[in-house]
Amino acid sequence: MALQGTTHSGSLLSNCSTSSPADNGDHTLDNNVFIKIMNLQNLISRGVYVYSMFGLVGLLLGIFILATYSINLKKKIKFEKLDIFIFTVTVADFILILFSITDIMRPNPMKTSALSCAALSFFFNVPYFYVEYIHVVVSFFLVYGHIELARRALNKPLVTILVTIGLSIFWSALITALIGVSQEPYKKVNCFVDPLEAPTQYGIIKFVFGFIMPNLIILGSILHFMIHSTCMQNPQNPPSCRRNVHSHRLFLALVSVTFICHLVYNVLLLLRQEAVNIYTIHKNQLMVIIGELIVFVGSCLCLVAIVTFDEKMQNNVRKILRCNTRTQNNRGERENETSLC
Repeated sequence: MALQGTTHSGSLLSNCSTSSPADNGDHTLDNNVFIKIMNLQNLISRGVYVYSMFGLVGLLLGIFILATYSINLKKKIKFEKLDIFIFTVTVADFILILFSITDIMRPNPMKTSALSCAALSFFFNVPYFYVEYIHVVVSFFLVYGHIELARRALNKPLVTILVTIGLSIFWSALITALIGVSQEPYKKVNCFVDPLEAPTQYGIIKFVFGFIMPNLIILGSILHFMIHSTCMQNPQNPPSCRRNVHSHRLFLALVSVTFICHLVYNVLLLLRQEAVNIYTIHKNQLMVIIGELIVFVGSCLCLVAIVTFDEKMQNNVRKILRCNTRTQNNRGERENETSLC
């Protein structure tokens, strides 16, 4: 980490020293800018360091969940509709965590062509949109008994998943086209999954159709569920209310984590300023990187929620703990027998 900061400091020092021939000899301004930029770089390094712990946990849990599904599939255990959708949520969040590899090397730049960077942005945005839209589908379980559209969507999970993937690809392709790499496709750029060169419309469309619209539908499903729930109809029965909420705790955890993390991410994306000097460029980089890391942290926490609240995952965790306990007990018995001999 120290070597990384030293190397980057040298490049920043050269940039600042060559940017002031017309600054009336005011070298103090250059020093202040350099110090501010170094503070930004330190924040990025600390953010990446903190995220690395979340990323490791997310990768391990993602592998554990996918392995559990594959084992259950081999055993021909019947999958419920919710299990199918939660599996796709796991895959999407796991793919998003893999994209965090692009930020591990920060604050050093990741140089690539503008075309390659646009392709990276496209493949990142597909699971990003998918996570939001599949949460909308899962929210239909709350209104399954009242809305016909919800019943149709949930009764045909494979068709619903394909439609969700199609919508995700459509919006991802649309905002990727806004980046505008056709003029200089092979120009070398410092690549981010949300390119710094993207216009304001990029962030606006992503915010409206990748955050506001799906979350409004989810909010409508939650309100409809609350109005028609047993808690509203019979508020004097607390155990019934607890059971009602308990059965949907996984969905509520996933939606809450994703809402908070994606909200912060979209706000930081919209607050990017037009790059007018070297300090503004590095400030935009900080906002983009921190926003991306928050999205990746959200994906890690969603996998934690799946392992914590999904019944099949809980059963698998219990089996693993029992096996470990038996193994330790057997080892202890063997050691005792060896000592007696």
